[in-house]
Amino acid sequence: MEECLDNGGQIILFLNRRGSASYTQCRNCGASVQCRRCDIALTYHKESDRLICHYCGVRRTAPAKCPRCMSYRMSHYGVGTEGVVKEVSELFPDANTLRFDRDATRGARAHDKLLERFRSGEAQVLVGTQMVAKGHHFPSVNLVGVVSADTGLNIPDYRAGERTFQLLCQVAGRAGRGPLAGKVIIQTYQPDNYAVQAASRQDFQRYYDEEMRFRQDQANPPLSKLIRLVYTHTNLARCEVEAVRMARATTEQRAAWGYSDIDLLGPTPAYPARLRGHYRWHLVLRGPEPRLLLDRVEVPNGWTVDIDPVTLT
Repeated sequence: MEECLDNGGQIILFLNRRGSASYTQCRNCGASVQCRRCDIALTYHKESDRLICHYCGVRRTAPAKCPRCMSYRMSHYGVGTEGVVKEVSELFPDANTLRFDRDATRGARAHDKLLERFRSGEAQVLVGTQMVAKGHHFPSVNLVGVVSADTGLNIPDYRAGERTFQLLCQVAGRAGRGPLAGKVIIQTYQPDNYAVQAASRQDFQRYYDEEMRFRQDQANPPLSKLIRLVYTHTNLARCEVEAVRMARATTEQRAAWGYSDIDLLGPTPAYPARLRGHYRWHLVLRGPEPRLLLDRVEVPNGWTVDIDPVTLT
């Protein structure tokens, strides 16, 4: 970064996580501050000094003491775009740094105004989420840094590697679009992951070969079709009981009609297991024609049916 700034270049730092810290935890008992409506840790935003849920939007003041053990040893952990901007400003005080995420671009034409400031050279460093990765042309950007490329790899979805590969390739394409060669640096705790390896080399064929091998082993699309059924309810016990009942009924119909080539995955809690005060359980039908089995099963109210789901979260 120092070399790039000394040469008059611009820098994009990509981190697909907003806020200053990913979670707030007590160093005494280990309890983390969770959203009361969602099964997710609240993200700390230093600018507003608030803990915010990025799923339902709930905001609350950061507690001075732990709600479980009442100790005053609360600390913020992890990093988000706000935290990266703070670090860059401290390391390079002479460089003007902009943040490009949903929190920083809420006003009318805020996107255009912020990008124009960066394009005109008013700022030297642009820190952002996936909003910075796609479709932007900045000829003066000679360096792209990816902070924590593993953010999306550990999500329980068979497309997690595909989305990570896409994002890394897209953000890498922001560097070197001018007369000078660009450089991309990827920070990761999983340097041997096939998606990260292929993206670092822009090797689409290698990624395709590895991904198709994985999809074939797991019988995932495009080698099969998926149907996802999600049940939501404010009562956890009722949600689980209904999910188990539906799985049992589906299994009985599969046996009765002899659909041995259709797999039933679940039931399991969805990810996240609770959103906006509603618990979520799901099950997945997988096979060459899972619709045949679905047509034999009565789907009562409260269930959501997603044919060919683009995500399993």
